[in-house]
Formats: sequence, structure tokens, C-alpha cells
Amino acid sequence: MQPPANRSLRSEIELLAVVLFWGLNFVVVKLVLEVMHPQVMNIFRLLGAAAVLCLIYWRRIQQTRAPFWGPLKLDPRAIIRLSLIGWVLYQAAFITGLDYTSAGNGAIIMSSAPIWTALLSLVMGTEQLSAKAWTGLVVSIVGTATVVAFGTAEIDLSSDLLIGNVIVLAAAILWGSYTALTRPVVQKHSPLSLTVIALLLCLPPLALLAIPYWNETDWERMTAVYWFAVFFSGALSTGIAIVFWNNAVRNLGASHTAAFGNLVPLIALVSGFFILGDPILPAQIIGGTLIIGGLVIMRWARKKKVIPPPAC
Repeated sequence: MQPPANRSLRSEIELLAVVLFWGLNFVVVKLVLEVMHPQVMNIFRLLGAAAVLCLIYWRRIQQTRAPFWGPLKLDPRAIIRLSLIGWVLYQAAFITGLDYTSAGNGAIIMSSAPIWTALLSLVMGTEQLSAKAWTGLVVSIVGTATVVAFGTAEIDLSSDLLIGNVIVLAAAILWGSYTALTRPVVQKHSPLSLTVIALLLCLPPLALLAIPYWNETDWERMTAVYWFAVFFSGALSTGIAIVFWNNAVRNLGASHTAAFGNLVPLIALVSGFFILGDPILPAQIIGGTLIIGGLVIMRWARKKKVIPPPAC
């Protein structure tokens, strides 16, 4: 068994890897979307994530002798609902929106997901917000609206960027809803088991969604570099990163871990600028600062366990 100091150092390193994975993932996805249809890429990246997470989950249940599909048998409706909202609808909206908007906009808008978690939790009666938390919530919503409306070089209601911003916002709301609905279920089942089962349930409908667009992919241009990018987005960014994040929450604490998560939009903005040539706009800086600042205020006020950011 590792000493606490060694576990903390390892978690710090893993957490840095997670931040890089999630920040770069927005740019990596944009690169692959140049040659692969969004829904076709979705099924490949999620197959990679499922392979990694299933292996880790299988090894863990071998130690406890728990049944693989145990949580689904105990709470079928709840888990099917989670799979539909948090994986089928969310993943379809996320990849579609990112196809239209920039990597930086996508990352900043997705960082607003905890806002929608808090609002739905409030509606469900599972959480109450203090005056300070409400202040942070309003600040974050203003920041989100700033990026959605003004995160384009030109203000044009018909522009692809604005359409993409709105779709990514829908994805953030879906993930926020998924997180709020997960909280009562995670009291009975491990986060890993819920993630794996919900992910496996989403694969058939997402595969059906991808079939009509199969021939729209430029398969001749799908070189080893693009396939590695798909592997990165699925197995690493959506698979390994979730495990690393949960380990960090356990070993370093929720607040410490959440602070690292705030770096994801910054990495996406900078990498998008250098790799894709995307401009960094004032609205992105102002909106991103407001979102992160509001979330920091909310976390100080609520002092709740941190839920992993979106499985991008």
C-alpha cells in the first residue's frame, strides 16, 4: 500500500493529465471532424471509452464478486434514464454542436454544466442555495450567455458558430441534468458501475444514429494520425480521465480537484489558437472568467462533493 504522500503526488500528476486530456480533446475532436461525420466519430470514440472502462470495471468486480449488470437489475428505470440523458442525447448534442462552433467556445460553454445541475437540484428539492450561491449562479449564467451570444467574430443570428454555441449549451444542460439525476442513484451504486452500464446502453442507439452518415466519412483520409486522435478522444479523454478524476477526488479532496478542472477551458482556448488558428475573442475571455468565477463562488457556498465534469 502506498504512503499518503505518494498517493497524493500520483493523483496530482494524474489530475494534470486529466486537465490536458479534456482541454486538448476539444481540439482533437475538431481535427477528426474534418474527415469524419460527427455521429460516426461518436460511436468510435465511445467504443474506445467503453473498452477501457469495462476492463477496469471487470477487474474491480472480480475482487468483490459483484454481478456485472447488478445495478441495472436493481434500478432499471433510473439507469436507462441516465443513459438516455447523459450519454445518448448529451453525446449526440455535444459532438454536433462542436462540429459547428470553435473548440474554445465549446470548452467554455461546457464548463457551465454545474450551473444547470444546481438549478435542476433546486427544482427537484435535493439541494438548497444560499444567497452567496445564488450570486455565483447568476454570475455564471451571465458568463454563459456572453459566450453563446458574442463568442463569434461577427454577430450573426444565422451563423454556424452561434448555432453551434446553442447546441453545445443544450449539451451542457443535458449533462447538468444527468449529474443532478445521478446523485440519488450513486448513493446505492458506485460511480464506475453507473458510468460503464449507462455507456454500454447508449452504444446501440448511437450506432443506429451513425449508420445513415457512414458514407459521409472520407475514409481514404482516415490515416493513423486521425485514428490515434479518435483513440485519444475516447479511451483517454472519456475513459482513463474519468478514473483519474475520481481517484483525485478521493485522494486530494473535492475542492482541490475542482480547482484543476477550471483550467480546461484555458487549455482548449490556447491549444485551439495554436493548433487550429482559432482567434481568442474578448467575449470568450470575459464570459469564461465570469463562468469560472461564479462556479468558484458556488463551490465555496455549497461545499458539496464535486461531480466529474462532462465526459467529453
